Amino acid sequence: MLPDESIGASAELLLLQQSGSTHHSFRQRGKLSEWQENVAKLAGGNSRLVLALSTAFAAALIHPCEAESGGIHFRGPSSTGKSTALVMAASVWGGGSAGYVRSWRATANGLEGVALAHCDALLCLDELSQVPAREAGEVAYMLGNGSGKSRSTREGLARNAAHWRVLFLSSGEVSLADKIAEDGRGKRAAPGQSVRLIDLPADAGAGRGLFEDLHGFESADAFARHLKAASSSTYGTAARAFLRHITGEFESVRDAIVKYSRQFVADHVDEAADGQVIRVAQRFALIGTAGEIAVGAGVLPWKPGTAIQATARCFRDWLEARGGIEPAEITDGIDRVRAFVAAHGMSRFVPAWEQRTADQIVRDVAGYRKREGEGWDYYVTPSAWKDEVCKGLNAATIAAALVGRQLLVAPEKGRHRTCVVRVPEHGRQRLYHVSSKLIEGSHD
Repeated sequence: MLPDESIGASAELLLLQQSGSTHHSFRQRGKLSEWQENVAKLAGGNSRLVLALSTAFAAALIHPCEAESGGIHFRGPSSTGKSTALVMAASVWGGGSAGYVRSWRATANGLEGVALAHCDALLCLDELSQVPAREAGEVAYMLGNGSGKSRSTREGLARNAAHWRVLFLSSGEVSLADKIAEDGRGKRAAPGQSVRLIDLPADAGAGRGLFEDLHGFESADAFARHLKAASSSTYGTAARAFLRHITGEFESVRDAIVKYSRQFVADHVDEAADGQVIRVAQRFALIGTAGEIAVGAGVLPWKPGTAIQATARCFRDWLEARGGIEPAEITDGIDRVRAFVAAHGMSRFVPAWEQRTADQIVRDVAGYRKREGEGWDYYVTPSAWKDEVCKGLNAATIAAALVGRQLLVAPEKGRHRTCVVRVPEHGRQRLYHVSSKLIEGSHD
């Protein structure tokens, strides 16, 4: 159901009833062939652009495939092509004077209405930095969960909460985790938030920002300006052609999604991968398969396999930026330990094995340090490990993960992760022995 058209066979007249204005962005301009030639064709050879366009088509498949709502966030410096990718993807569904791309600059309540208006369609949100830091995490959960707040009527009765299904593309110079941290209250992004809004580096690594193939244009800037202009002059036809192709064929579409999603996960995800990684892989698989279905329908002018290959490339880049296939709690915890040692290694750790001068005064002692080759080993007290280094995390789990990487020295026998160490002038103590390899590994 679109504001001005019902697609698919039906014996009755169907109308889209909305409580708000009839003005909408699901408009059409130009011909599909013009959009294919001037917009979609130029996405070829550019993994992020192929991903963005494929996401636009995948948005219509959430309902028939019973997939999760969620988003992909293109993160990177300004002028790298992030907004261009959103404008191109938006042109699949519509445009016009009001534009299809929305801004993150809104409250959670405001974005709830925006999400509802884009149910079963693509939502584009530009510049994450504009959303209030205190609401960033809440909004990510809300959009990904597909449900708004529960409210009451004037009589105190429960009002039906808004529900939607949506895939959304986002852009910004900062990640969701960075935005949440701006709140200044020590908040950190939860693993569930990083799954709902996948943080993908916008830079494709070709030295041209988000772009890899400029298709003969003299510069990335000229290429971006052409794509934006073309996307603003022809739009809205591709989504309708795609919808006409899949309506009435939901069973075969669902079967294709299931088949290729399983194959995608089998090809690109290690068997030992955490469930969070598998969920992200499934979303990439949905997006890639949607792109291939659009190619098969003659809507996207690409060679078969283009969408899957580009999606797989983006998934690998996400996995590399994430730091591996383990739970986010583990990778975040290891980063926390490394950051603590890097920040306080010289100021809060007593050099007990070294000859000290009178001016070497250590305050708020978190442990001891010992020179090992060109680096330092750190011995952290159990209280500092639990209350500061691993605050808000499972300290024992982080210790076990570090032991497994040989970054934390533990006794060969027993379940203890701490070692009994004789510290000069401080006696025998149980301490977490952090190897100098932890800091050395940060440069790999």
